[in-house]
Amino acid sequence: MDQENAMALLSVALQDGFIDDLVVIQINDQEVFRKPSVKTRFQIGLADSFEVNVQEGSVKVEVLLPAKQLSESIVLPVTNLVYLGVSLTPEGKISYRVSHEPFGYL
Repeated sequence: MDQENAMALLSVALQDGFIDDLVVIQINDQEVFRKPSVKTRFQIGLADSFEVNVQEGSVKVEVLLPAKQLSESIVLPVTNLVYLGVSLTPEGKISYRVSHEPFGYL
């Protein structure tokens, strides 16, 4: 595989603040995740997670909560394996955490 077509893995975790929400996630304008009734398990701070293969380089991730009329996008440099945590703040905004190490859950 040449350098231009190198693939990477993006691990997305829906973390804090989700309460029976429909969550849609698009990567580079393509829907890769859609799930209704997403709820944070408060004991572990995790609602759901998934992994997706992406082409290495800049990746645009957009998180949409249609029922709450919320959306945010972030552009990440992705190489090898990147972990993206998505949460809803108490103020009702979408926040992101990016890591090259797995997030710890109890």
